[in-house]
Amino acid sequence: MLMILELDTSLLNKYNISINQLVFISLVLNDNQPNNQDIQELLSRVNEEEIQELIQRNIVVVNISDNNQIYSPSKELLESIKKDRESMFNEFYEVFPVYVTRPDGTKGFLRANINKCRKEYNRIIGKSKAMHNHIMACLRYEIDDKMRTGKIGYMKTMWKWLTQHEWECFEEQMNLEQQTANSYGTGNLKNLTI
Repeated sequence: MLMILELDTSLLNKYNISINQLVFISLVLNDNQPNNQDIQELLSRVNEEEIQELIQRNIVVVNISDNNQIYSPSKELLESIKKDRESMFNEFYEVFPVYVTRPDGTKGFLRANINKCRKEYNRIIGKSKAMHNHIMACLRYEIDDKMRTGKIGYMKTMWKWLTQHEWECFEEQMNLEQQTANSYGTGNLKNLTI
C-alpha cells in the first residue's frame, strides 16, 4: 500500500521546527489517515522530545483515552492554517480578472459569487500550498495566453473556472511550452561551426 503525505514546508520556518516535527504535524493534521504500518514507521522516527516540544509550544495537543495518546492540532495551529487558506484565496481573487469585454461588446463581470467561490477554492486546494501554487501558475498562464491571443473576452467567470477545473485545460499547454523552452538549444552541438 502506497502512502502519500503532503508536507506544508512553510510550517518549517513559521514555527522553526525540524523535518521530523513537520512530518508529525502533517500526520496529526491529516485526520483521515488510517492507522497502518507506514504511519507507525514514520512515527517511530520522531523522538519523544520533538513531540513534547510541539506540545509545550501549543502546536499540538495530546489527550489520553483508554491508555492511548491521541494527538490533535491546537486551536492556534488550526487558526494559522485557516488564515493561510484565506490568504491563498485572496491571492487567487486578486489575480482573477474583475471583468472582460465580451466579443459582442458587453462587459462580463467575472468575480461574482465570492462566498461560493471561496468555499469551492478551499475545497479544491484543501490544505495544499502546492495545489494553490499550481492553480495560480495555471491562472496566470491562461490570462497571459488569452491577452496575447486577443481572446481574453472568452474568460470564464470565477465560479465556472473553478467548478469546471479550467486550470486543467491550461496545465498541459503550460507544461508543453515549458518543456519546449527547456529543450531549446540542447540539440547536437557537433554541427556547430565557429
